[in-house]
Amino acid sequence: MVYRKTQTANIALAFLLLVLLSNFLVYRPQVQDFFSLQLNSGVAIGSLIDLAIVAPLLVYAIFKISFKQVMGLMVGGLVIARFFIPSELFSPFKGILYLGIALEALLILAELSLIFLVIYKTPKIKASMTEMKTSPLFSLIPSIKQVVTKNILIRIIVSELLMFYYAIFTWKKKAPSHPNIVTLHKKTSYIAFNVMIIHAIIIETIGLHWWLHDKSILLSFVLLVFNIYSVFYFLADIQVTRLHPAEIKNGNLYVTQGLSARIVVPLHLIKNVEWGVAVPDKHTLQFMYRDFEPLEPQALIHLHEPIEATMFMGKEKVVTQFAIRVDEPQRLREILETT
Repeated sequence: MVYRKTQTANIALAFLLLVLLSNFLVYRPQVQDFFSLQLNSGVAIGSLIDLAIVAPLLVYAIFKISFKQVMGLMVGGLVIARFFIPSELFSPFKGILYLGIALEALLILAELSLIFLVIYKTPKIKASMTEMKTSPLFSLIPSIKQVVTKNILIRIIVSELLMFYYAIFTWKKKAPSHPNIVTLHKKTSYIAFNVMIIHAIIIETIGLHWWLHDKSILLSFVLLVFNIYSVFYFLADIQVTRLHPAEIKNGNLYVTQGLSARIVVPLHLIKNVEWGVAVPDKHTLQFMYRDFEPLEPQALIHLHEPIEATMFMGKEKVVTQFAIRVDEPQRLREILETT
């Protein structure tokens, strides 16, 4: 969720906190005794309206969220109301809670059904990927968006599949080698740093899992799954970093920063490139591999029109400019000027 950063959003945030706090306090025995309050079903109805309707609308005013997310917040408001409101007052409204949960479950099932549609249209997706003449990292999600759906849940699932693909099945692949590529990571310690993190996770997993196993089997299992996922993530990140330098082919500039961000820029959309300038603000998308020492981007690429970059877990970000740091900036400059 992205905060709107407007005066209306700030006011809505204040009202949201007031709504949540007032509905929490009104059911506290100490507050009821202090104000001599006698609660009835009308108070419960008011809380249901506050938490299931007013609060989600306030969240919508505060953050940039979709209609489906608002619907999910409404169901979440009913669940919160179930914990706020005493059982004797909430009993007449249990049906509303169950109905809301059922509707949310139907929406989730409808979105999950898209997975079967993706599987059914796999041949068309493969054909679209072939037409793009690039790696799965840059072609899989765009092909699914083009052939099947732009649904965020599907993009998240596909992004996870890409992660496991790069972590497991790409170790025999080699990085491209032709005149129009420039690496981003070889003059940094990024891969070595990731290897260190993997070692630390493995050591921590062995020790902590052994200690937690006698304390809490459930917590031990959850941490074990999380740590295994983390190892796969960093392995995939290493492979993406190694296999995908900045590359110009098919009339496009392909740039990625591990699994965290990637972009495909048609060359005709590059307006101009500023070299040796400071990045205007922290919100500018940056393609640069971090090192043990702070680094600065070398170039700021401006675009004629906004395009979408793919972020972590398939999220999208609209950009009109992005910064980049490469191992050989002069070579990148020559490539951009001659293509």
